[in-house]
Amino acid sequence: MQSELSELLAEIAAIKWPTFLSDGDCVGTDPTLFDDEDYRKTIAAKKICSECPVQKQCAAWGIENEDAGIWGGLDDKDRAKARRGKRKFVSLEKRWENLEWRQDMLSEKSASELAVKYGKTERTIYRWRNKIQKRAIKRDNSLNS
Repeated sequence: MQSELSELLAEIAAIKWPTFLSDGDCVGTDPTLFDDEDYRKTIAAKKICSECPVQKQCAAWGIENEDAGIWGGLDDKDRAKARRGKRKFVSLEKRWENLEWRQDMLSEKSASELAVKYGKTERTIYRWRNKIQKRAIKRDNSLNS
């Protein structure tokens, strides 16, 4: 038993953790939030990741190295899809830089039309629009304060 523990500790010590992790918003938070076993914790973890300055690096590292947990806002299913090439991770902020995408999300075009155009589900279009509206309200409230 002691030798198994020693071997495990040696394997953990040999893991080369990326240096950018020390700059993440997750530093100092409860690490069990990122286990992706509890839906409520997963939501909280993804919220932390959504505003993290190293989100993209963390997501890319997670895709390459991790099978479990939340990494850069991606759970195990998201990373598995990315490995199979079914989904390229693009943050909402990055999408916002695309003028055509922004105009489409703010337009009166139907969700079904946009889902076809962007290769997503209607649900995703509704989520994107909802996030944009929430951010606009938040921005307006901060400007009025």
